[in-house]
Amino acid sequence: MATMEDEIIMRLEEQGAKYFIDVDFNASTDCLYRNKSVPPTYAEGDDVKWLRPHEIVDDPDYFKDSALTGDVVLGKLDTGYFLSAVAMLAASSDSTLLEDLFGSGVDDFKKYGVYTCRFYKNGQWVDVITDTRLPCYNMSPVYSRCADVRELYLPLLEKAYAKFHGTYESLNRGSIAEALVDLTGGSCDKINLSSMKVKESISRGFLWDEVVSFSTAQNTMGCSISDTTRDTESTPETAGLLKNLAYPILECREVQASTGIIQFVKLRNPWGDKSAWTGDWGHGSNKWDDYPEVHSELRGGGGDGFAGRNSEEDGDQQGHFWITFQDLCAIFTKLYVCKTFADEKGWRQYCMSGDWVGKTAGGAPSIKGLSDLTTVLPESDAFWFNNPQFQIRLDTKSKVRISLMQQDRRIRSNLHENYPIAFEVVRQKRITADLNRDHPRVWDLDGSSDLVVDSTSTLFSSNLPQREVSAGDLEFDPIYVYNIIPHPSQRQRGGKFFLRVFSNNDLVIEQIAETNSLYLPGSWEKIGDRDSCGGGLRCLDEKASKVKDNNKWCLNPQFLLTTVKPRTAYDDDEPGAAKSVDIKIVVRRTDGGGKNRKNAKDIARKTSSTTAEKKQPTLGMVICRAPMTEKDSKLAAQRRRQQDAKINALGQRLPTKESSLKAQRKKLALQAAKEAEMTEATGGGMHRRTGDFDEGGDGLDEMGGAVGGWARAEKTSGNVTDRKMTVNKEEWSVCSDYSNTDVSSIFMKKVDVDMLSDGLLIVPSLSDKGVKGGFTLEIHSDFAVKVEELPEARSKTITGEWTEGTGGGSHLNPDWKKNPRFNLKLNTTEPANVKIVLSRNEKSWVKECTKDSIGCMMGFYLMQGPKPNRDMGNIFHDGKPWGESPFVPLHSVSTPEGFMLQPLPDGDVYSIMPTTFDPAKKGSFFLSVVTDVDFTLSSGSGSSKSDKGMPRKGSHKKLEAIN
Repeated sequence: MATMEDEIIMRLEEQGAKYFIDVDFNASTDCLYRNKSVPPTYAEGDDVKWLRPHEIVDDPDYFKDSALTGDVVLGKLDTGYFLSAVAMLAASSDSTLLEDLFGSGVDDFKKYGVYTCRFYKNGQWVDVITDTRLPCYNMSPVYSRCADVRELYLPLLEKAYAKFHGTYESLNRGSIAEALVDLTGGSCDKINLSSMKVKESISRGFLWDEVVSFSTAQNTMGCSISDTTRDTESTPETAGLLKNLAYPILECREVQASTGIIQFVKLRNPWGDKSAWTGDWGHGSNKWDDYPEVHSELRGGGGDGFAGRNSEEDGDQQGHFWITFQDLCAIFTKLYVCKTFADEKGWRQYCMSGDWVGKTAGGAPSIKGLSDLTTVLPESDAFWFNNPQFQIRLDTKSKVRISLMQQDRRIRSNLHENYPIAFEVVRQKRITADLNRDHPRVWDLDGSSDLVVDSTSTLFSSNLPQREVSAGDLEFDPIYVYNIIPHPSQRQRGGKFFLRVFSNNDLVIEQIAETNSLYLPGSWEKIGDRDSCGGGLRCLDEKASKVKDNNKWCLNPQFLLTTVKPRTAYDDDEPGAAKSVDIKIVVRRTDGGGKNRKNAKDIARKTSSTTAEKKQPTLGMVICRAPMTEKDSKLAAQRRRQQDAKINALGQRLPTKESSLKAQRKKLALQAAKEAEMTEATGGGMHRRTGDFDEGGDGLDEMGGAVGGWARAEKTSGNVTDRKMTVNKEEWSVCSDYSNTDVSSIFMKKVDVDMLSDGLLIVPSLSDKGVKGGFTLEIHSDFAVKVEELPEARSKTITGEWTEGTGGGSHLNPDWKKNPRFNLKLNTTEPANVKIVLSRNEKSWVKECTKDSIGCMMGFYLMQGPKPNRDMGNIFHDGKPWGESPFVPLHSVSTPEGFMLQPLPDGDVYSIMPTTFDPAKKGSFFLSVVTDVDFTLSSGSGSSKSDKGMPRKGSHKKLEAIN
């Protein structure tokens, strides 16, 4: 197949033209400068002419075999980095590295004025074709050239490099390591010899062993003296060596001298006689006379290089010199090792490209060790997990090198300098990975992760921005599966990247699909009597100076998380047929978080000066099971009873023993409460609330796999979704640790899809009550889920209290009318679906209920009219009068499922009276009303503020995940 250059030559011959003219990189100032109207300083006064090679010198060639071969001369531009890389290739034992950069016939550039160069850019080899006209001044190339002017490989290579980047000026200043990668397609380590960890490696002899190993493997190596001034002149400190230019490394030797072993490195000087090493073991050094055995060893003991003495026989070796490794590490600041992976040597190269954009620019990880499983989860990383991830599987033990490169900034003029990039490699047992094949993503580096590589912690890593970061000499074992996570070190720093993996055996590399992500805005507001600034599940009681359960927690925004559709609705081969979902839930403040102290001032004014100086409220969340429907609750109870039933050898159920009618009153009440709890809900307990005692609960290994007892949950009615009032210790729940002010994150691994079908409630909150703020709720998962905010507008919760004067007991007591009373007004002309829930905090009532379980039973009366009465003729359910709930030894009681209330005439209301069975039972309670119409709930005495159930902006949001 003919190349583009072949086609050009064919057209030239057909047209009878002499030389090719490249109209895309024409001989003009447009090719020299980025802005021809404002040329750089070095161009002032230059009368540039574009000349062909034969117009510059006689007998031009790409390469010449002479004493000056390999020597280079800097031009007007600061391209020492490029010349350094070229000089290192020219000095390499593999001569094909430099020759293979030219894809033309040996004489085509002279005969047709056209040539082709190849450069490795952004993960692939690119051919650059141009003509042979070179910018010259006074008959000499303006820019770089070889010391032997007949040798044209350098100015021609530089011109093609300039064309690829747009102009010659674009080549000004750069990185030796980047140029080596561009010219070889390999991977380059840049070792900072002045870093503390490298100095320690030098002192312990490790670096010498590494350098010898690199040299033996015939890697391209060099060293330089970096200087921020960009000046190349030598100084007394550098002993004749030029700064900011590389000296190729040719050989490493250990010599037994009379004083001990000396480690030598043989360098090449491509910069001319003025840059000769004048230190120990340099040309004319007395060391050669002091240690004749060294001269003999290096000259005659297998070394082929110049030993150092000035002599006639060594005159052709003046471009080489020896230096001790100790002096090299003291004088030079950078060591470059460019590794190439030739196909003929059995190496494979895999290249993947990607973009860091939006959520996938997740930044560096926050590595935290997990404490023992407690009631509270430590914050997980809220960003890193969204970075692109690639999974490697292999069948044979393999040597692997990983290289991560960012997009070449020189190709696009709008790109700025390099920015820091990095990657991690995490492994897991293959058998475990196969079991979790549906969940290949690594979500956290939490101390339990098997972190194989952190590119920022390798011996040769640098904190400075580099185009390439790499990790080599890795041994990958087929018993593991490896995940590579490349990322910018700074979050939201977008850009393209190129990930390369070199291996001596076949690998299977797959990119892991992005997470499914949902974003819902929310806020903690206090407008009139409507309050969603509920605070944490437990808050500091400043008067008592201790943490207590927070009755207002239920006021916080609440979100229902469910599956898009049940697993049974999928075909077996559908991706959604997975039995579980990995989910990371993130709450991020959008009002400034810890950076903004304005919201805290409202609280600070009401407290003492000491309290006013307290820290900013922190951010967190609670995740728990969603309240069950009454139907689901009965099914759960039925399943539980079937599991508990005793059977005989034939598998038949044995009759249960009836309870004794002579049992004590207290024992009966406790037994009734226990059975009621068993018949109400599902759950287990892994993560329980801080300070709660887990009596006999075995916990959960992974979400959805119940091990302990069934926990009680609240119920929902009809199409109306309950809000969560509180979280009891028997319920499954997860709570973040409220350690950050601006972001909170919880990771839930392998959430059972059937469990998720029932729904999970997410309740974000600030640690303190009454603090306003805005937030975004993010749901990231490996399978599609959906989330919706429970509509606060048609749900109202009021906290109340039975005190010494208002604890009247049930209607069997003469003072029952003293109980707290609340008026419910429905703003509708049609029957309304209504759910009334009376609940209390279990922990606050446990002592009282233990003393008197019957007397502490609770219920409520529902009456028409503002005054207490027991006329049940006006309210019906299922065709029967309904004016009161049952009194139960539980901590929650509600209207039955499908309960409806009729509209009342203007001015008329329903009255709700919460009460305990016996009088004088003191304690707080929650009264919650949920309807499908607008309503008002207020104190029966009219002294409390009311809350109209009008929809607030954005109160009901629903999204489905789109991958």
